[in-house]
Amino acid sequence: MGPNEMPQRVALEDIMRPPVSVTPDTPARAVLKLLSENSIPGVPVVDADGRLTGFVSDGHLLASALPQYMAQMEDLSFISESGDAWVHYLAESADRPVSEVMSREVSSVKSGTSEVAVAHKMIHDGASSVMVTENGKLVGIVNRLDLYAAVVGIEVE
Repeated sequence: MGPNEMPQRVALEDIMRPPVSVTPDTPARAVLKLLSENSIPGVPVVDADGRLTGFVSDGHLLASALPQYMAQMEDLSFISESGDAWVHYLAESADRPVSEVMSREVSSVKSGTSEVAVAHKMIHDGASSVMVTENGKLVGIVNRLDLYAAVVGIEVE
């Protein structure tokens, strides 16, 4: 788009991506594999009816792999980094269901929401993407890059 061209109106349905999602009972190990295979940082969590119930990210998974008290500590130099017990602890956490670690607060909008409202939601919630729902069911995902690129007329694959 040149300097004299007007930005375009964007239909949410034209830029949303099909959702890759998991259920609350999905093991963290399977979610980690899904994130890695799809090169995405997180996925929505839906119930058996496809209703949005949460969101789980690579950050949630990593945080859940360490004891809670470690997050409060500034220095872990007193802990041996070579201990097999820690490797076992980290690996064991991968068998927990994501319902134990997911966020239940999810940035979402209804299908048909304007691009301005979606951009505001992302900025307000500090989210890099929003889940798009229709009648409470997850139908797509819109990320910041796709939204902004579409508004200014840049094609993104």
